[in-house]
Amino acid sequence: MSFLSRKTDEGFDRLQTLLLNMRAGDALCVDEAVRASGLSEDVCRTALESLERVGLMNRENDRRFVRRTLDVVAR
Repeated sequence: MSFLSRKTDEGFDRLQTLLLNMRAGDALCVDEAVRASGLSEDVCRTALESLERVGLMNRENDRRFVRRTLDVVAR
């Protein structure tokens, strides 16, 4: 595994840990995700926008995302 590939994997691991530790109502700015993960701004923004599209995050403005609760339907 190349150095760059390993650094990218480690960055995604750090971002994943950050996201998994968020609770409903917690906010995360793109800049904070960049600092915590070491990934590029574009990568962090894309990850947060993807989470917004699937309903896990709400976007408050261009750079701030807030963790939502999951809407669970009882069956």
